[in-house]
Amino acid sequence: MIEMIAFDADDTLWHNEVYYHNAQEELKEILAEWAQADTVAEQLNILEMRNLPLYGYGVKAFVLSMIKTAFLVSEGQMRGETIERILSIGRSMLEAEIVLHHHVAETLQTLSQAYSLMIITKGDLLDQTNKIERSGLRDYFSLVEIVNDKTADSYRRILSKYHLNLKNFLMIGNSLRSDILPILQLGGKAVLIPADTTWEHEMVPDFDKLQSGFFEITEMCQLPDLIASIS
Repeated sequence: MIEMIAFDADDTLWHNEVYYHNAQEELKEILAEWAQADTVAEQLNILEMRNLPLYGYGVKAFVLSMIKTAFLVSEGQMRGETIERILSIGRSMLEAEIVLHHHVAETLQTLSQAYSLMIITKGDLLDQTNKIERSGLRDYFSLVEIVNDKTADSYRRILSKYHLNLKNFLMIGNSLRSDILPILQLGGKAVLIPADTTWEHEMVPDFDKLQSGFFEITEMCQLPDLIASIS
């Protein structure tokens, strides 16, 4: 029987990846005098992947990778105003309106009457905390965990920390790599709600959707009926 339902935040409860996509498009325009758009995108992706172990996830790490991209593609010729424009992009991302996905608020309202809910999200602590507070959803969740990364070990630590039984735990998210696969590796249950836009790093091309414990729906409003059938 399901007792605790955990939700990813970015791109599960609210839109997020679209802001990164738009920022990348702005960066291409800023650096157009030095490089083709494809070159900028490729260099930025390389740096993001290289910097993840050191910078982690989130807007601030992304901005550092954008600045380094500008330095490399301009061969050090970028001007101070270029850095200022990139920093302005980052600030706009941090201050962006929190736009909930369809049916999120009413679904959480329904589920909170019968289950305990928590958030497990990764990224910058301050940024993620601010987004959760500004979303208007904080009161639905009894627990919030913000982690540097989502792995089987990090989920195992969270389960142990709160004395949660994996058999009674359900994870909801949009990312196969971060929200779904680690829980299935532990022998638990997880529900995928695909987002309109997903970062390439979060994809798992060879994922087996027929494996035990995996469920997939297209809309958040389908979740209560699915959970009832699992329970």
